[in-house]
Amino acid sequence: MRNPELSINYLLNIYQSRLMGLLPSFDWHPCDAHSPKWWGGLEDPEEVAITAVLVQQTRWENVKEAYKNLRAARLNSFAAIKESDLSSIRKCIRSVGMHSEKSKKLKELADAVIRAGGWRHFINRDTKEVRTELLRLNGIGYETADSILLFAGNHLIFPASRLVTRILERLGFKVPKSYEALRKFIESELSKDLFSYKLFYASSLVITKVACRSLKPDCLRCPISDACYTSAYRQASNIP
Repeated sequence: MRNPELSINYLLNIYQSRLMGLLPSFDWHPCDAHSPKWWGGLEDPEEVAITAVLVQQTRWENVKEAYKNLRAARLNSFAAIKESDLSSIRKCIRSVGMHSEKSKKLKELADAVIRAGGWRHFINRDTKEVRTELLRLNGIGYETADSILLFAGNHLIFPASRLVTRILERLGFKVPKSYEALRKFIESELSKDLFSYKLFYASSLVITKVACRSLKPDCLRCPISDACYTSAYRQASNIP
């Protein structure tokens, strides 16, 4: 059950009116729709792509430490990573989980980027073509590939995070179970522009950190609690 007025775009409007000021506290930076700064305030799309690999199953704070090390070692571009050895990359990204595996992922991605003629040639192709190539790489799954496409390449594709699923289910949406079905469902409802895609993704992730946790959600702190069936039910039932 959900509020009959609630739709993906209605939720987007709530996000835009209530969360814009909160996002920077979590290193999401709403700005020009084409800017890489949305993702951690980074100014280089290659750094966005690199950190999208590093953030898999890792806290963002640890990723920030890793990319600062990569910058200091001048390993913050795919050309540099391509020429580097794995041990140097591992040393820089030791703060992230599975750093040995991720150093190999970065090398594979760097190989693909340089083979295409550099970042711009790699990313500025048909979305399906780039996505297929990303998904062929070891350890890059759907959400990572789609995050790279959206935030580092400005391709209009939505990263269908399981965290977005949590919010939509608690709001009362009937959510498709598979990644691709969920992505297509959100894209069929969401306004077709980069700003909307980036804002919806960033806001959803922030809400799961602020309030909509997997266990013991803090509904009283949630910016969208008044629109949430689960929250209304919890409060009416005096569930803390």
